[in-house]
Amino acid sequence: MYVRRMTLFAVGLLLALLVVAFVLLRRPGGMFSSRLQEGLLPLPDSSERAFHESYLGAVEGKDTTHRTQCKSCHENASEFAPSKWTLLNRRSELSRQTWAEAVSLQAKCGVCHLVPDPSTLPRQSWGETLSRMQRIMESRQIPKLPEDEWQDILHFYLTFSPERWPSLAADPDPAESPVQFQSSALGNPKSANPRERPVLGHVQIVDLDRDGQPDVLVCDMDNSLVTWVSRQQGTWREETLAKLPYPAHTQVAGTNRRGNFNLVVACLGLPVPTEDPVGSVVLLVNDGALHFNAETILSGVSRVADVEPGDFDGDGDVDFVVGAYGYVNNGEIGWLENTSDNKYSYHLIVKRTGAIHVLPADLNGDGRLDFVALFAQEHEQISAFLNDGKGGFQEQVLFKAATPSFGSSGIQLVDLDGDGDLDILYTNGDNMDLPTMIPHPYHGVQWLENQGNLKFVWHDIHRFYGAYCAVATDLNNDGKLDIVATSMFNDWSDPKRASLIWLENDGQQHFTPHAIAREPIHLISAAVGDLDGDDRVDIVACGMNAFPPFDRMSRITLWKNGHTGR
Repeated sequence: MYVRRMTLFAVGLLLALLVVAFVLLRRPGGMFSSRLQEGLLPLPDSSERAFHESYLGAVEGKDTTHRTQCKSCHENASEFAPSKWTLLNRRSELSRQTWAEAVSLQAKCGVCHLVPDPSTLPRQSWGETLSRMQRIMESRQIPKLPEDEWQDILHFYLTFSPERWPSLAADPDPAESPVQFQSSALGNPKSANPRERPVLGHVQIVDLDRDGQPDVLVCDMDNSLVTWVSRQQGTWREETLAKLPYPAHTQVAGTNRRGNFNLVVACLGLPVPTEDPVGSVVLLVNDGALHFNAETILSGVSRVADVEPGDFDGDGDVDFVVGAYGYVNNGEIGWLENTSDNKYSYHLIVKRTGAIHVLPADLNGDGRLDFVALFAQEHEQISAFLNDGKGGFQEQVLFKAATPSFGSSGIQLVDLDGDGDLDILYTNGDNMDLPTMIPHPYHGVQWLENQGNLKFVWHDIHRFYGAYCAVATDLNNDGKLDIVATSMFNDWSDPKRASLIWLENDGQQHFTPHAIAREPIHLISAAVGDLDGDDRVDIVACGMNAFPPFDRMSRITLWKNGHTGR
């Protein structure tokens, strides 16, 4: 997640488990070993096949898995009490559909989320998945199921899940990209102490000092700082704007009376998952000399992952929509009404965990500002919230993934196909559901095509392990919107896996993948803009280095576009 997503990571609780998991995964028979299930042919490196077998097949109602026999895991019946062994033996003779009905999966699992298909996780993950579900049910005070019922459910998933996933095709070689980039560190250098790992959450390009040259805003979570990187006398310098409790997202909040940019910051409050109301929204008020006064305009809510400005009540001033990710039981979306100078009234819209992004737009053309929200956790959905003009918002679900492990990580509103309306560019690549971080072959980049009347059609663009942030821009100056995408949870044991790619648009929304870089890794956020004034789009990205491996780390990296054409 950032908690399941965007900088919402369980750093302290999970690091030890992750180190153990990575060691175990490389043992003979682990996910990254070359051993295959006896009797099966090697699987080709086909992204299309991998996507179909791990996700699309389930969406289409197809069973893409091979049934596992009991003897594959158990040498004899003595491992179970006789009564349980007899029950599971009887289950092993049932079809998948009949077993699912006998277990009552819909009644037991479908209360909180869609019932996951066994193909959406490899066999080794289902044990810890169900253990996590038990803990969540306990925290939600849902009556605990008897042990034999849990074993029945677990063995259903063990029987019908794949021993291993087919892998995605190899990432392209950066040297073969038709656009070449030169990378360099931006801002303050990372610490020379290897134990001090850069943990950043967000970068944004904006001309903060309004001198005609773009700058970079940074959320440095590890140091609880909002910083500003600007070019001064030919050198990039990073300065602190404010010290805030684990800033996750920074956005320009419009201009004040003096015509200077204010900033609004979403603050997690704590870097680890918690149900406590530690989140806040802070307004950084610019005095005109780029000194910012921090004013907390919302506190006492769940950890805040995003806040965005907009005039939601149509009275001419700047309000804010707030996405509080929370944790397992607490989380919400609300809006802050600007009632007068420096006075805000908070209105709850929906109580729900997992809000990552809340992006304002007039979605139905009625002149009122609506917003699109991305929910992670077990929801894995994109919703439109339509402004009723009376201070309320009506929700309409635009997309819902077929599995609670889809890994939603980010959205951008952009007219990708150039037809005059806003589409939704969407990444799924979060890998924090479980301590064992196995690359998911259904992670990647997709878009929801706006066909009018709030009808959106899903399109696959590219499968990419750990896809976390996607930004549309014209990288090769051909007048078509390409896409820059970062990876945070790739298979970093493979040095040829890419951390940053671009997807070249042929003008018909058919995209060709090209790699930009293989390091630094763990890139959580990216922004694009012409930072050196050569009329080419450059890229800035930052690293969230909270998880192994702890090499190839960075704080902020600039990739200068050296487009040479084909």
